Amino acid sequence: MNIKRIIYTISLALLLVNTSCKKDYSTIGNNMIEQPDFVGEKYEDATIITYDKAIDKVFSTNLPVHAFGFYHNDAFGDIKAELSTTILPDTQKFKPEGFGENVKILDAKIFIPFHSHTEKDNGVEEVVIDSIFGNKPFNVKVYELGYLLPSYDPDMNLEQQRKYYSDFDFTTNLLTKIADSVSFEPDFHPYFTYEREKDGSFKLDDQGNKIRKDSLSPHFAIKVDTSYIRQKIFDKSGQNVLTVNSDFKNYFRGLYFKAEEVNNDGRYMMMKLDKGEIFISYTHDVNNDNGTPNDTSDDFLEPKYEEMVLKFGNPKVNTYYNSPSADMQTALNNSDPVNGDDNIYLKGNAGSEAVVHAIDDQQLLNMKNNHWKINKAEIKFYVNDNITGQGKLPDNLVLFDYVHHKLLAEMREKENTDNNNSIFGGKLEKDDNGNQYYKFNISRHIRNIVQNDSINVDLGLRVCPDPMITLNSGKLKDPDNYTPKGVVLYGNQSPVSDKRPKLTIYYTKPE
Repeated sequence: MNIKRIIYTISLALLLVNTSCKKDYSTIGNNMIEQPDFVGEKYEDATIITYDKAIDKVFSTNLPVHAFGFYHNDAFGDIKAELSTTILPDTQKFKPEGFGENVKILDAKIFIPFHSHTEKDNGVEEVVIDSIFGNKPFNVKVYELGYLLPSYDPDMNLEQQRKYYSDFDFTTNLLTKIADSVSFEPDFHPYFTYEREKDGSFKLDDQGNKIRKDSLSPHFAIKVDTSYIRQKIFDKSGQNVLTVNSDFKNYFRGLYFKAEEVNNDGRYMMMKLDKGEIFISYTHDVNNDNGTPNDTSDDFLEPKYEEMVLKFGNPKVNTYYNSPSADMQTALNNSDPVNGDDNIYLKGNAGSEAVVHAIDDQQLLNMKNNHWKINKAEIKFYVNDNITGQGKLPDNLVLFDYVHHKLLAEMREKENTDNNNSIFGGKLEKDDNGNQYYKFNISRHIRNIVQNDSINVDLGLRVCPDPMITLNSGKLKDPDNYTPKGVVLYGNQSPVSDKRPKLTIYYTKPE
């Protein structure tokens, strides 16, 4: 066979293969709105049902941020957050030989850093406090906790970590009150520590000013009753309850932070409880041999300054007390899972969520029967500013598989982590007319339903303060744990028809 004939035969075969592999898809329409990569039709007639549902509790153990305080919001009502934490021994100080003689306690304070970050203003670095709600004083009480907080679940043979939820009531297990502040107002300025002399007095410079030792980020700080510290710690000098870790955990089970509103108002603070501690400064007598170790006749006692730190251990638990506003409670009581609601209330801290049926089953069947190829799908929810008011809105919401309580396909993809959740969406946005909304890309989810016969499950919609935590964990971990923010969205029964939730699908279909 000559070379020309071989080339001709190969070319003909390739032409036949190419022709046989062409799919009979044709483009519907000429332009793909907001998506130049696709050319196809736009479908916006999906029947969406949205309704309210109260959240009974959320997982609230060992969070990256814990809430504390009281906050009132006209649209959503009142929320109070209280804290429980275990205490770790100071192994550097808790020795069998004890603390020495003539102990004098100079100071005892609880410190918990606020959630904060630094910014530069004209070249000057400033600390900015994050997530403080309200600006009124409130009452703070700290108690010794009589409830043992095991890390592992005794009902599971101590083989699994115990889960604590936001409805856990510790108040029947409170012992001695160790700190009390009426009309507490936090100081948001950096906190300074100072150099001390042997006797515990402050070292002074030539101008008589205290010499700074360290500068700490702004902290929640409250004085602890020193008589309690003496009885609980120093009177047990050298005993097993201090020197044996297991004995100490049972002896000093933890602390409980209680918040009380003043005139139905207060302040709600985000704090780094994992950095919390009880800081104790004290002096005790030590022997000074006067430089003659072999001659005790000139020995004398002198004070020595010491510092002790009892850090907060795990578990750390947030307890939330919600009192919904009258309008929110009415909306929750009258929620309509069949027809949907005119407004949907979303609130963090075990407040409320929404259930979303994104597409009618008959419409879905028509898409399948017509062999739609889904190019893109996005769903949008508009904010009802008239009800939400001027409070702080959530920066992010999360849309998830409500039935199985797991992330949607879009959110499980690695590129979401790489792109800071830009693919999935859920951020608060604003259109050219000033209307605020949240939009989600659910292309893979809809494609799986239409093209791959996945189940058309109901979706859940919640407040989500930090979607990257959810993304990096790869799991849905009750995303609304540590923010009191809330938002009211227009529901599918809203009389304002152009603000109802809308699912937009871009597709092509075969001829």
